[in-house]
Amino acid sequence: MHLLRAIPNAGKYLEFCIEGPDYYPWQEGLFLGTPYVIEDGQATVTDAPGWEVEINPDWLDRTAYQVSSLA
Repeated sequence: MHLLRAIPNAGKYLEFCIEGPDYYPWQEGLFLGTPYVIEDGQATVTDAPGWEVEINPDWLDRTAYQVSSLA
């Protein structure tokens, strides 16, 4: 979202997933805090540095590392 905010003609629409843990259970607890707030159909993008998301280290500790390969 920060990149889109920096582009003067990026357009006014962005697809955003609003499904909850029943649809995407793997993402539950992924972020610390609430990185994206949608109010009245609009996302707020702050001036904070970075991508404005912080991955929860506990979530990472519970994941399994997997590598896919072309066969």
